Amino acid sequence: MAKTSTTTKKRATKKTSKSPTSRKPAQPKKTVSEETVVVQTTLSPVPDVQTVQKAVQDGKKTDPETALVQKRRVVNDLFQRGLAAHQAGQIDDAIRLYSAALRQNPDQPDVWNNLGVALRRSKRFAAALIAYRRAADLRPENAGLWSNMGNCLREMMRFDEALAAHKKAIELDDTIKSHTFNTGLVYRDLNKFSEALGYFNRALAMDPEYVDANWDSALAHLALGDYAKGWAGYETRRQLADNPIRPLDSAPEWDGKGDLRGKRLLLRAEQGFGDMIQFARFIPLVAKRAAHIIVECRKELMPIMRTVSGVGAVVEKGRALPEFDLHVPLLSLPHVLGIGEADLKKISADPYLSQPKGKQVRLAPPTGTVLKVGLIWAGKLNPRDRSCPLDMLLPILSAKGAAFYSFQVDDRRADIEKIGVTAFVTDLGEHIHDFGDSAALMQAMDLIISIDSAPAHLAGAMGIPVWMLQLYTTDWRWMVDRADSPWYPSMRIYRQQKPADWSTPVEKLSADFSTLLQARLGSTKVDQQD
Repeated sequence: MAKTSTTTKKRATKKTSKSPTSRKPAQPKKTVSEETVVVQTTLSPVPDVQTVQKAVQDGKKTDPETALVQKRRVVNDLFQRGLAAHQAGQIDDAIRLYSAALRQNPDQPDVWNNLGVALRRSKRFAAALIAYRRAADLRPENAGLWSNMGNCLREMMRFDEALAAHKKAIELDDTIKSHTFNTGLVYRDLNKFSEALGYFNRALAMDPEYVDANWDSALAHLALGDYAKGWAGYETRRQLADNPIRPLDSAPEWDGKGDLRGKRLLLRAEQGFGDMIQFARFIPLVAKRAAHIIVECRKELMPIMRTVSGVGAVVEKGRALPEFDLHVPLLSLPHVLGIGEADLKKISADPYLSQPKGKQVRLAPPTGTVLKVGLIWAGKLNPRDRSCPLDMLLPILSAKGAAFYSFQVDDRRADIEKIGVTAFVTDLGEHIHDFGDSAALMQAMDLIISIDSAPAHLAGAMGIPVWMLQLYTTDWRWMVDRADSPWYPSMRIYRQQKPADWSTPVEKLSADFSTLLQARLGSTKVDQQD
């Protein structure tokens, strides 16, 4: 970030979802690019203010110079109030005040810049881009402005333009670490992790303690399968502003080397539902070495965490903890255990979660059903909308011999009635209250099709065939250009080939679904003949 007259806007806090299967709470998956916000703008000099005020109080007719002074004071006041609102997080007020200042005097590049930052934060990207371009017309030599513009274009998934803007910022000032880091984020979103690492490393050369660059470097290494560097860097999450891990001074943290014989080990909760499910596979490894394993997790996960081999007790996050001798965050296990590619392949070969005891499901699919399919077509909205229009799946919904069941538990359940497919899709939302319910229902399915990662993790952890629709910008755990996953042998991935374009992955999925369904129908006919 620029050191003079700027502040860095931290990554926005995401809203926590109430859904146990379709959306996840705040988690530090990807860094939000840094923004340059001008806190001291240069306005035209004005004559003595007291003289102007006295002239107004005396009722004297204001001359053009006095009127100009008053206008400048109004503009400056609007800017300062807008800045105060901006820094206080009152974004709508900031936008209103910046806009009012610009209507009084549009020749203010710094105010246009700040308006762009505020508009981008409120996800009004097209308007933000216009504001940045107005600022660039007035002050094209402002490196921070070009970096801001690049951030906005990246959010709009206009990646080529974003790279051009960021490289312009570096050309104007290559000493600002955030300009280099932000360029790396574009390459990351293009799934070009090696190129992204080059820029992250350049930023780290300027500041080795640059938390965001260290974090995204770790994710890039993991996406490339470099687990040694990836897991070590993954510990950087502890320094992220939105991922606090509360201290536990009552017992030491386990480093993976200490003897666990006779010890009670607490595995601590953090991040989202899907992350906890994904990393639960490592629990049996430490359970073999410790006397007692205690797993801390959110309430919705408790039923399925009890099914993991070696778990002795499960405690709800936020509740009083039982006595323990050592503790470690669950997501630190692959680091302290030194998990490599071969280890991951071996550990992930078999299912490690199951439906909880006592949860039984009875479905009544239509006569002739040979394939029961669970659907999740909408996930979380931030940082990007993770959803696929349900009507794009109409080709498979019309298939004879298949019965479809919705696992959506949020307001997107209404899509079923909205597009008129209530005859084709059974809504299970009212039966799902936690992941134990989801696990029991999934166990009754032959296939899960999901765009959201939490239910995809659950199905994969149970060994249920799961087909996942994946956004163009991939997450580190799904790696790059792969239709399979090293984490889940039962998973198949259908990736967007272009940003915001579901046509190719849905066409591929539909073709594979038709092949699967025909095989099932053929098998059924053979069985009937026998």
